[in-house]
Amino acid sequence: DIDGTHNSFEKTSLKTVRITDGSSKRKSYWTTETETAKTESDAKITLGLAPGELAIVNPNKKTAVGNEVGYRLIPAIPAHPLLVEDDYPQIRGAFTNYNVWVTPYNRTEKWAGGLFVDHSRGEDTLAVWTKK
Repeated sequence: DIDGTHNSFEKTSLKTVRITDGSSKRKSYWTTETETAKTESDAKITLGLAPGELAIVNPNKKTAVGNEVGYRLIPAIPAHPLLVEDDYPQIRGAFTNYNVWVTPYNRTEKWAGGLFVDHSRGEDTLAVWTKK
């Protein structure tokens, strides 16, 4: 929890905007577009090369300068599985389909690959929990 329990997951994309009307000597500028996840499925992220930021914030709490209280996630080098999604080992390891998963706390949802990943059939994994 970040300064309370009403937290949101935000994905901010950096966008380049070309200036075409001659109003500036500059040719372009950049701006941001922020999306707030409404469901757990919205918060599944596959990292790529596009510039952007991921953050978990509490929209009800503000810092001294007026920003939302939160944490920015800084990922390392992304990796992606080589198996197809309906291959049996990948069904059990479906937690590798996305680089970032965001879920509310649930005591029974502890192991991303199921309680015993080598015995799992994929019914008790992170991929199933986020279909809610």
